Amino acid sequence: MKKSLISIIALCAMLLFACTGLSETLFVDNRETDKVYPERLNLRAEPSANGAILGLYYTGAQVESLGVEGNYTKVSIGGVTGYMANEYLITAEEAVSRYGEDSGFGTCRQGQVDLGGLWQSKQDLLETTDLQSESLLELHDGDSIEVVGILGEDWAYIAAPGETEKVYGYVPLNTLIDVLPYRVLIVAANKADSRTVLYDAANDRAKEIMSLKNGTPCLALFGRKEGNWVKVRVGGVSGWIKYTQAGNLVSLMDGQARSTVPYYPLVMQTKTDALLCSVCGDTTSTYMTLGEGMKVEVLAELENYVYVRTLEGGAGAYDCGDYGYMALADLSLSQSAGGAGIAQADDGDLPVLLMKEPDAQSDMLGALIAGAQVYIVDFTQTDYVQVKLGDVTGYVLKQQIRALGEGGEMASDRIPQRATLFENASLMSEPSDGSEELASVNQGERVYVLAKFGDWAYVKAGDTADLGQSDERMGFIEISKLNTPASTTHLTAFVNEDKINLRAEGSRDEEIVGRVRLGERLRVADYGTDWSCVVTPDGKRGYVMTSYLEFE
Repeated sequence: MKKSLISIIALCAMLLFACTGLSETLFVDNRETDKVYPERLNLRAEPSANGAILGLYYTGAQVESLGVEGNYTKVSIGGVTGYMANEYLITAEEAVSRYGEDSGFGTCRQGQVDLGGLWQSKQDLLETTDLQSESLLELHDGDSIEVVGILGEDWAYIAAPGETEKVYGYVPLNTLIDVLPYRVLIVAANKADSRTVLYDAANDRAKEIMSLKNGTPCLALFGRKEGNWVKVRVGGVSGWIKYTQAGNLVSLMDGQARSTVPYYPLVMQTKTDALLCSVCGDTTSTYMTLGEGMKVEVLAELENYVYVRTLEGGAGAYDCGDYGYMALADLSLSQSAGGAGIAQADDGDLPVLLMKEPDAQSDMLGALIAGAQVYIVDFTQTDYVQVKLGDVTGYVLKQQIRALGEGGEMASDRIPQRATLFENASLMSEPSDGSEELASVNQGERVYVLAKFGDWAYVKAGDTADLGQSDERMGFIEISKLNTPASTTHLTAFVNEDKINLRAEGSRDEEIVGRVRLGERLRVADYGTDWSCVVTPDGKRGYVMTSYLEFE
């Protein structure tokens, strides 16, 4: 019968120990249940709970026993000698008995080499925690490894696949990322201008490294969760975030779409040729040259500098250093003339208001129908994103749209209502007879209604409501020329009297759940001839008699 690797190790270790009296092979077993932040066993300098911690080791780590001293065993691992608690060390025989031969026990925490932002194309697996020590193996971006343990704040002891067997050695901790689906965190504080600080230690008195912008993606580093703090890497910069201070980190799990987080990094562009440096403010460090007009995502600020990710290639010594520091004076806000992607109105069954400015108090230009797709002009460092319909641009709340232009993300199943034309008509660039004629549509032709602007609708002709298709006939048309249900044109409304009852269902006998004030703009979820379902500005949903509504 074929024996598992761990059984063979156990047999060899027992024979060697019995014949020679040499050290016994043991395995760390932390018996943890948390798969996101699993337990790590302390390696201490003394056989005492008060002994200094030399390293932290994951379940499956293999150590050599040098003798038992009370409740501790003196062990050697990776060239480091110290003491581990007896209760968390087991023999290979015990591991097979406890977990079974085919359990995979003995394989430590899975990880991956990631060199993004570190200004290097490879990483040596070193014999010791000394950058000048012997290189045992050359690692490259994306290589799979096992994390055996962590020494201090800076080093990881790992196992990497060699030609015939695993090779054990040390690498800087910030060259590794987790492979679990919880590793990507997006900075998303409650307010667009909130500061999420990256500290150099897990306490409020630590030195501030830089302030992270909303939308910045972070990679959670191995096992580095300490109370309310988590250690992360932004590009090539590592530090600590107090992640409960305002619900300021959103985890992308199990392939969750990036667009579910409303914030994206602020896009800026270079004024002239500019330097992207590997060290903040040091023009003698490794650098790239970015040409005039090149776009970057601003991830963080620190005094007069910003930490950025390039969106285009630059000229320089490295082709892998797409993160770095730039002088803020070298950048201006991105002036995106074309679209930056596609977004879908996605706030359940509600229309999405299109505002003139990125402010809830500004004038409303129109309303997008639930499920309608529009072109994104630019993401802003506010709660709004700028979108475009024909020649009309406006702002919608980021939390009410789904961005589809980032990594092929899928649209929701909701599709805008279709309508037919009463007569031949032209599609205009603006909701005005005097604007440019973009295309023509024929009597009886069916179109998708994407938005309403007063007496005009913005429509797309063709067989699909999806943008980016070959048939791109879109524009504004007068609603009077469309045979369309009221649900596509009655999107927003006001009540014509003050303090109108808002009821749980469409009946005078139903419970009153609130009142609607004169002048409050309502979003209409469901139009009816007798009762309509509406949502108030503060998010309260209910029914009012349609006769009390004045539709915009």
